[in-house]
Amino acid sequence: MSTTGWIIVVVVAVVVVVALLAILAAFRRSRQRRRERAREEFGPEYERAAEERGSESAAERELRERREEVEGRLRPLTEESRRRYGEQWEEVERNFVDNPAASLQMADGLVSDVLRERNLPASEGEEAARSLGVIDPHAAEDYREARRLRGASGSGGSRTEEMRQAIRKYRLVYERLLQR
Repeated sequence: MSTTGWIIVVVVAVVVVVALLAILAAFRRSRQRRRERAREEFGPEYERAAEERGSESAAERELRERREEVEGRLRPLTEESRRRYGEQWEEVERNFVDNPAASLQMADGLVSDVLRERNLPASEGEEAARSLGVIDPHAAEDYREARRLRGASGSGGSRTEEMRQAIRKYRLVYERLLQR
């Protein structure tokens, strides 16, 4: 083979390698952008799922599948239900001063009722949080924190501040459930 032939072979090989590297770099950037969008979209739920699954791609796939399933069964609230829940929430807040523990129990029950009416799991705390996490990641975090604080408030002594914080978290969840 002549020198010109070898130069052509080397140039073609270099062009092919450069093209492959460019394609690989574009693929990596695309995958990174997709993961960043998923992080923004699912918030803390993405990190939780990635840790559980051991893979970001598995977490993203699971969260998207879970969202599709949850949104497919999610039911809207009627105006009558919204009014009724509003009255019940006012009662939760009115009763807090006189009986914080009972008020906290009512708040938990009210959020569970709204979850059930929206056709989301309400009996299992973590399952409810996982369902909430794909439609409103911040509501899921607030729900988990409210349940954690509720459990902490029952363990010894007067824990009025924990109960107050739990009520606040339940209120945030309640408001988000009524908005969607």
